[in-house]
Amino acid sequence: MNSYKIIKTKIGWGLFRSGSVKPLAEASTKKGLVEAAVPLLAGKASSVKVHNENGTFQELRF
Repeated sequence: MNSYKIIKTKIGWGLFRSGSVKPLAEASTKKGLVEAAVPLLAGKASSVKVHNENGTFQELRF
């Protein structure tokens, strides 16, 4: 199973594979990024950790 995280970036929000510093997707809002991540991760066994703006853990999605 692949692990990903959604965190705040300089330009908005980014979807990162665990251990990576290069985002797979970016958006100006967290909601927009979650919507963009759905087709990227569809059909893959993955977990996504969503973080708050201050970096604290918010929720885990599968």
